[in-house]
Amino acid sequence: MNSIALFGFANPESLRLVTSLSVLDPSLRFINFTSETNKDKLDSGVQCALIWAAGAGLSGLSGLVNTAADAGLPVVVIMPLLSLDGITTSRAQTEVCFQPCTPEEVSLRLRLAILKNAPRETSNTITRGDLVIDCDRYEVTLKGLKVDLTYKEYELLKYLASNPGRVFTRESLLRSVWEYDYFGGTRTVDVHVRRLRSKINDVSNHFIETQWNVGYRFRAADKSPEPSRENSSKFNPTI
Repeated sequence: MNSIALFGFANPESLRLVTSLSVLDPSLRFINFTSETNKDKLDSGVQCALIWAAGAGLSGLSGLVNTAADAGLPVVVIMPLLSLDGITTSRAQTEVCFQPCTPEEVSLRLRLAILKNAPRETSNTITRGDLVIDCDRYEVTLKGLKVDLTYKEYELLKYLASNPGRVFTRESLLRSVWEYDYFGGTRTVDVHVRRLRSKINDVSNHFIETQWNVGYRFRAADKSPEPSRENSSKFNPTI
C-alpha cells in the first residue's frame, strides 16, 4: 500500500480524480493535507505528494512543493501549462501532469515518482547459490558459515564467480589474478583451484569445474555438475 499526501484537493473536479484513482489502483491510499501540515505527519508512512495546482497561484504552488520537499517526498503536480514556472526552482523531485489529464497518466506519474525515490541497495556482493562473496569485506561464506581463504584464493574465486560458465585457461588466470605473464609452469593455478575446491565444494555444491585440456570455469547456475573425471577412469591425472 502506497500512501499519497493530497494538497489542494477541494473542488469537485479534483475529488472526482481521487475517486477514479482509487478505483484504478486500489494499492494507493490518499490522505488530505494542507500546507500547514506538521512535517512529522508527512514523514509518517507517506511515499509521495500529489498537488492540485489549479487556482493555487505561483507562490502558493511553490509553497506546497517546498512543504513536500522539506519532508523528503517526491511530488506529482497536476497543473495548467502556464503554471510551469512555479516549480522550475523546486527542491523536490517533481513529475508534472498538464491538464487535462487522465487518471491513468496520474497513476503512472505517481508510480514513477515513488520508484525514483525508493532506497537502493548498495551491497557489493556476488551470490552464487549457497556461496556469498562480500567484495567490500573480502569475506566468503558458504551456507552462512565463513570460509577462510588466502588472498589469492579469494581473488581467484571472485574472478571465476564473476564470470559463471566462462572457461579460462591457466595462462589467462595467471595474467588476470596474479597480474603478470608467467613463463614457467602453470601448476600454481592448479594448486589454488585444488585448495579452493577443498574449502567450498561438498556433496551438494561443485562450484569450480575443469574443462579438460583447457582450464577452469565456475559452474553456471542452470548447469548440472559435471561427472568427475577421476571417478570415470582408472587413470587419475595429476592436477
